[in-house]
Amino acid sequence: MKRKPQLTKKERKALAGPKSPQGQHQHIHCIACGVHLDPSEFEPPRSSATVIRCQHGSSFPACTGCVQIAQQLLAEHDRTGQPVKTASAWH
Repeated sequence: MKRKPQLTKKERKALAGPKSPQGQHQHIHCIACGVHLDPSEFEPPRSSATVIRCQHGSSFPACTGCVQIAQQLLAEHDRTGQPVKTASAWH
């Protein structure tokens, strides 16, 4: 009796996709205040969060109420070349 051919490790990884399970929420926090942001908050009807970019092209999430503070943090990052100083995360 012949065994059924098995997939290689590389083929199994390709079929499995990314490590995180489908439907799992991304863990996003505002860089200015640290509040947890759901991906749905970035969508136009609700839009209580936005993504801002530094001069280097990196993207950072921020609450709509914290955009000015977040832009100041990114300006300091752009000016000094140091990592962005983010607020501690909280829920």
